[in-house]
Amino acid sequence: MKAMVWKDYNQLVWSEVPEPQCTSGSVKIKVLSAGVCATDVHVITGSFDNGKPPHILGHEICGEIVEVGDSVGNMAVGDRVVVETAVGCGQCVYCRTGNKHLCAHGGEIGFPPYSGGYAQYVVVPGNCIRRIPESVSNDAGGILEAIACPAGVIYRVGLKPDDTVLIQGAGIAGLSFVQTAKAFGAGKVIVAARNEARLGFAKQFGADVVINTKKEKLEKRVMEETGGMGADLSIEAAGAPATVEAAARLAKKGGRVILYGIPEDSAHIHFPVKEIILNQITVHGLTNNELVWEPLIGMVANGTIRIEEMITHRFKLKELDKAVELLKSHPDSLIKAVVHPWEE
Repeated sequence: MKAMVWKDYNQLVWSEVPEPQCTSGSVKIKVLSAGVCATDVHVITGSFDNGKPPHILGHEICGEIVEVGDSVGNMAVGDRVVVETAVGCGQCVYCRTGNKHLCAHGGEIGFPPYSGGYAQYVVVPGNCIRRIPESVSNDAGGILEAIACPAGVIYRVGLKPDDTVLIQGAGIAGLSFVQTAKAFGAGKVIVAARNEARLGFAKQFGADVVINTKKEKLEKRVMEETGGMGADLSIEAAGAPATVEAAARLAKKGGRVILYGIPEDSAHIHFPVKEIILNQITVHGLTNNELVWEPLIGMVANGTIRIEEMITHRFKLKELDKAVELLKSHPDSLIKAVVHPWEE
């Protein structure tokens, strides 16, 4: 089969590789669409360590089952499915409580040792797939994992109908938080970012208030929008030191902070510990939640969360290097890119 292999740092090679073999407890999937994630770009360049080359990356996957191994129930050849990234042992306390992404003996599809979706076929554990209905396209399925992580965070911490939610960052994660917060009933959603075009996307996907931090003082505007109290839920979705530091300061007394964006390993962050203690702020470091997949697929299927509109660029798999360069330059027009392994 054809695959785009991460041969070395900053090196992707279009290659002929052996097809993976379906084993007991697993399914073989013909990959129809795979999302291109910024995390993969960081791994490829070496700025984020999540395994070593050579390897087939790609953890956002939609495809069709072509083979079902022994001991896999309720799945059949021909089913269209999305892949849930986290792999767990199935026995530990984390796996038994819906937190298999924390399993000490697990891992992630697309990162060593588990091959990913930047290939024509991939084999994954049978408990890592979710069937999708006809109303969810292949490309929408291909980026569903990117939305599942932010959606899973909101699903885990919960919202009240009158909550004001502040989101710093308007990339794919920030925009996913916007849609999920609105779908879960937030009273007001405020998005702060430095890019006017991305703030336009935030409005398109449901933000009530947008703040251009190049033009306005963030804290002043947030306090104006919250009656001087701060946000009930302050979400950091950019991974920059300045936004991480601001997240706690912009939460109300007794409020909650979600740290979601991952800073680079070299980042130095001065966290406002005193304010967190004195203002009784709860800080969550969160990602992933396997319990959100089924409700999320339902919300995508009925149009409550609009994924198709978030796909702005499409490439052949052999053009993955172009997609990576696109993510590095991150033009205003980009929200999410996918690759298609079977297009010549």
